Amino acid sequence: MEIKSQKDLISIDKKWKNIKFKDSEIHIKNIKDFITDEHIDIIVRYLYIKSYIEGVKYDKYKMMYEKMMKKRVNKSYYNEFNKIIDSFRKHGYLKEYPIPINNKGKMLNGSHRLACCLYFNINPYVCIFDEEDHEYNIKWFHENGFTSEEIIEIEKTKEEVLKKYSFNKVYLKNVYAATITPIKNENLDTDYFYKHISTLKKNNIDGLFLCGNTGNGMNLNFDLKKEVLEYVNKISKEYSLIFHVGSQNTQDIEKMIALINKSNVSCIASMPPYHIIAKFNEIKQFYERIAKLSTKPVLIYHIPNITGINLPAEEIIELLSINNVIGIKYTDADLEKLKTISENVKDKYIFYGKDDLLLNGLLNGANAGIGGCYNIFPSFIYKIMNGNTYAERLDNQNKLNYAIKVLRKKFPTLPGSEFVSEVLKIKADKTDEEFYRLLEEEHD
Repeated sequence: MEIKSQKDLISIDKKWKNIKFKDSEIHIKNIKDFITDEHIDIIVRYLYIKSYIEGVKYDKYKMMYEKMMKKRVNKSYYNEFNKIIDSFRKHGYLKEYPIPINNKGKMLNGSHRLACCLYFNINPYVCIFDEEDHEYNIKWFHENGFTSEEIIEIEKTKEEVLKKYSFNKVYLKNVYAATITPIKNENLDTDYFYKHISTLKKNNIDGLFLCGNTGNGMNLNFDLKKEVLEYVNKISKEYSLIFHVGSQNTQDIEKMIALINKSNVSCIASMPPYHIIAKFNEIKQFYERIAKLSTKPVLIYHIPNITGINLPAEEIIELLSINNVIGIKYTDADLEKLKTISENVKDKYIFYGKDDLLLNGLLNGANAGIGGCYNIFPSFIYKIMNGNTYAERLDNQNKLNYAIKVLRKKFPTLPGSEFVSEVLKIKADKTDEEFYRLLEEEHD
């Protein structure tokens, strides 16, 4: 039976079961802060979740988990743990069940929920109490009958998880297609959408940037964005998801964030509501507000040709210092500014968004990419990002730019979302190379 409650079913100390938390006392803490030598037990739980969800070596990690729990509380709780995992998978992390921590940031209770946060890429809600924590370090595992092989695997997994959450943030891929939002009879055309993103995945792009400029996100109504979210959440195991929540209606933005907090989306992004605000202090307050509301990490969205807001490097760097902001989608041809930003924020994702300058952007400090033409030529984009040699990357950038130039002559006035949609119609089921050769022949 599914449970929605995430109150720790496995708490050793019963006092945490009945305590009431005030909203004013609850805040968000970065998940990486909990991957410490003092709480190796979280890694064992993480391995169990991974095996339970992915069906790999389940018996092995169930046995390891049961061994740990029986040494701690003389009982295995894997059935209850499964219910918590299923609740996280369906509802995300529910704010009414924060993790109690002490003044030093150490966990006091809720290690099963915390392990779920670790697996599902969620920064947990926490609440501070003046108490001492209990340690379950590697020494505890040595002293309680764990084999050398088990301990080596636990330590190796901890290092892998730390790498995954490198530079103090949730792990994201380096390539995201800024997807279109196909509509049929005023609803999301799920058949077309799934066919399209399946093609992207076959070409090694399984990161999706949803409801951005290419997805016409600033013009979509709340109900349609909600429909997109509900659909992609069903297929979230197959893709890494960044959801653009931007709107000219700030209430819609906040409602969207509340829904995404309960989803499997990895990260949110937002243009500021540029018809309403334009001054830097207003923009900063906007990003501080959404970063506080979101349990998911946040990307700044810098796209001056759409918003009319062209912030200097020092102001962008200041925005990137906001707590829970992990990077920026930088869609700007100013490569000097990009370089200045990258030199001053070594620990952030910088997604470059100008498709025709992608390789230049990567050479000037960007470490990832998001773009609309990824929908049309995913294999070219992947090779620009991950080619074995500079010559291979440059060749694919030149092919992409040539194709964009030819296609822009066909559709000179269409905005980004309509341009991509029309091009996909004429590309149909052709491969990138087949479509490219066709464009060459037509142009010649």
